[in-house]
Amino acid sequence: MIRNDRTRRAVRSAALGVITWFSIAGAAQALPPCPTWFPDFRCDRHGRYDGFVPTMMHPYLFEDPFITTGVSAWGVWHQFPEDSLLEGGDLWVGALQARVAITDRIAFIATKDGWVDFNPGLELLGDDGGFADITVGFKGSLIDKPEIPFILTPSLRFMFDVGEHSILQGNGDGVWIPAISAAWGKGDFHVIADFGGQFPMDTDENSTSLFYHLHVDYVVHQYFVPFVEVGGFHYLDGGDGSMDVRLTNGAHVELGTAQTLLGVGGFEGYDYANLGSRNVAGNDVVALSVGVRVPINKHLILGAAYEIPLTDREDVLNQRAAVNATLEF
Repeated sequence: MIRNDRTRRAVRSAALGVITWFSIAGAAQALPPCPTWFPDFRCDRHGRYDGFVPTMMHPYLFEDPFITTGVSAWGVWHQFPEDSLLEGGDLWVGALQARVAITDRIAFIATKDGWVDFNPGLELLGDDGGFADITVGFKGSLIDKPEIPFILTPSLRFMFDVGEHSILQGNGDGVWIPAISAAWGKGDFHVIADFGGQFPMDTDENSTSLFYHLHVDYVVHQYFVPFVEVGGFHYLDGGDGSMDVRLTNGAHVELGTAQTLLGVGGFEGYDYANLGSRNVAGNDVVALSVGVRVPINKHLILGAAYEIPLTDREDVLNQRAAVNATLEF
């Protein structure tokens, strides 16, 4: 029999401690740790660092360094210059990107696809619609330091030329796209950049180029993150202009021949298409994109952007507007 109050309190404390320990152990068994392979959506884990938002410029090429799982839906309106082979006009793109984190350091990425509504100003080409080429690949973080924060991630993708010629897709035998991207931040200020290249399997059918991007944003408010992006292309080599172009009268003509007949110089397809045009080696095209990201929460992020060329050379870019919704983990 326990007669002493001090002894009684000690026994009560010991019993309470045993009950608490069993409760914690039971909870630990009920909530398994996050697995290494394929992120468990029950885990409170996110591949993107807090405060960072996805980039928007040149979505087919500008791949940020974060290892995430999710989908990204795009709507793009793109206007062509009047002095290009297309003589103005525009196109609309609806696309869906997908990313799957195989581990916390490696991800499968599918960055180009979609349906294109193509409306060139040149009546000989005519309006048409069809599917774009498809680009897939992998990326893996070499340096991942969220405490800094800093991440460095190389990637390797391959563009399958399976799109339709009537919308300036499906040209060549495919293009390799190696790149490296990095992100760094300080407080509410964030920087994301990349550098890469497009190296075709058939250098006669496609052009060879380098690309680069710089994204800078500042978190003004939890739901309002304005950004500025600059990106460009430097063409190392052109193709032979042999891409087949179908005319509205049913005839077919090579791209290089069409350029000569219409008196327009060599131009390329920007981030939309690789045309393999002649006389583009040494050319540079640089553009500016401004916009805003709206993080609904850490998994759902909306965005809108407007883009214009900065250089006299425009290729097929007069102006562009894009909207995006990204759902990721």
